[in-house]
Amino acid sequence: MMAINFASRNFRLASRVTRALVAGSVILAIVAAGLLVKNASLRADSSVMRQKLDDAKAADEQVKAVLVEREQLARDLGAMSGLVEARKFSWTKLLSSIEAVVPVGVALKKVEFNPKDQTLALDGTAQSPESLRNLVVGFEKSSSFRDPFLKHQTLEKGNISFNVVAVYQEQKSAVMAQGKR
Repeated sequence: MMAINFASRNFRLASRVTRALVAGSVILAIVAAGLLVKNASLRADSSVMRQKLDDAKAADEQVKAVLVEREQLARDLGAMSGLVEARKFSWTKLLSSIEAVVPVGVALKKVEFNPKDQTLALDGTAQSPESLRNLVVGFEKSSSFRDPFLKHQTLEKGNISFNVVAVYQEQKSAVMAQGKR
C-alpha cells in the first residue's frame, strides 16, 4: 500500500502562504479604506478652504470699493474746503485795497494773487518815476499790504514798465463779517 502523507511540509507552506496573503490583503484593504476616508476628509477641507477664500475675496472687493469711495469723498471734501476758503476771501476787498494805493499816472496790466501765501504781483506801466515811487510808497503806507518790493523796471517808449510784489494782509474785521453770514 502506498502511503501519502497529506501533512507534508509543502502543504503547510502553502497554508502559511495563503494565510499571509489573506492577512496582507486584509491589511491592504484597511489601508485603502483609511486612504479613502483621508481623501474624502481632505476634499471636504479643500472645499471649506475654497469657500473661505471666495468669502475673503468678496470681502476684499467690498473693502476696495469702500476705500475707493473713501478716497473720492476725501477728494470731494478737499475741493469743498477749498471752495469754503475761497468763499471767505474777498476779492472785492483786495481790488479795492489795490485801487486805493494806485496813484495817478500808473496803469496796471496784470494782477496775480496767490491765496496760499497771500502774495500779490502787479505788472503795469508808470508815466514817470515819481508815479512809480508813489505806488511803492502807497503800498508801504497801506495797512492792507506789507513788504512791497519793486522787482523789475524798464523804460519803454517814454513809459516805465514795472513789476511790484507785496504780501496782502486781509483785514480781520472783514473776514469775521464774512464768516458771520
